[in-house]
This record gives sequence, C-alpha cells and structure tokens, in this order.
Amino acid sequence: MTTIGQRYFIFVLLFLFILPLLIFYASFLILMGFFDLPAYPWAKWLVIPALILLIYNTPKFAHLLRMRQSYTYALTNRRFLIIRGIFARKIVTAPLTAITHVTIEQSFWQRFFFNTGHLVIITAGFDQREIVIEHVGNPVEFKIIIEELTRKIEDSWEGEDKKEEFKLRAIGT
Repeated sequence: MTTIGQRYFIFVLLFLFILPLLIFYASFLILMGFFDLPAYPWAKWLVIPALILLIYNTPKFAHLLRMRQSYTYALTNRRFLIIRGIFARKIVTAPLTAITHVTIEQSFWQRFFFNTGHLVIITAGFDQREIVIEHVGNPVEFKIIIEELTRKIEDSWEGEDKKEEFKLRAIGT
C-alpha cells in the first residue's frame, strides 16, 4: 500500500502552510506592538504578504491533505486497487493482466528532493484507460513491483498453456 510521498507532504506542509503561518503571526504581533524590532521597521508589513500566501495556499494544502487521507493505492498478487474516500468509498480495480505498461513521470525536484513522481498505468481494453497516481512515494520501486507481478502472472499462464496442451483431445460428434 502506498499514498502520497512522505517527503513531498512534509515539504508542502512546511513551505505552503507552516512558514507563512509563522511569518503572519510574528509580523502581526509586531504590528500590534507586543514586541518591537527596531533594526527591521518594515517587518510589521510582512503581515500582508503572509496573509495573502495563507489564503492562496490553504486550499492547495487542504487538497493535498485530503488526497493523503483519502487516496490509498494497494497492489495484490492479482490486481491493482485505488481506494478513494474517507466517509464514502470508491474502489477502482485494475487486473494486473490488463496492465500493458507503466510509465513514471518525474521532474527534477520530484526525483532528487522528494523521491516522488507520477505513475501512469495504461490498461488494455476497449477504451485503454489511463490510471494516473500523483506524487506516489518511491515510484521506481512501485513500478518494478507492478512489472514483476504482471510478469509472474504471464509466466504462470504460459505454464498452464503447456500443461493443457497435452490434455487436448478431439471432440466426438
């Protein structure tokens, strides 16, 4: 089971929410006169950009938090599951036999700083669905596991075909 990468979540929490919140509180206290920084008289006006950042970033962080709590990706020996929801559930399954290929999309930052990435899973079928998992932690390991499981299933089918090949017989009319 996996969800959004831990490093990515902590980084976003720190820089999109906690840091602007601390700047807002400190500059608000300076603005209200609870303490003074004579060397930095402009510090009290940081309350405005910090408030703008908080207002702008709060929905982004709330969405990320909701995704972290409500999206779970599980891999069994037969299928790939996406479990969504906190109160109401939606479970999407993709049989491993239907997965044609898996692609990892990583930016420079995602690869080297967060160890996250977007996993794009293409499934076979009439509409060839694309499953995109955003900001999954350790995407290379997850991709390798998916590919190993699909290969094992295909190998087991080949073994069954060989066994059944000797059991074929003519149908009497």
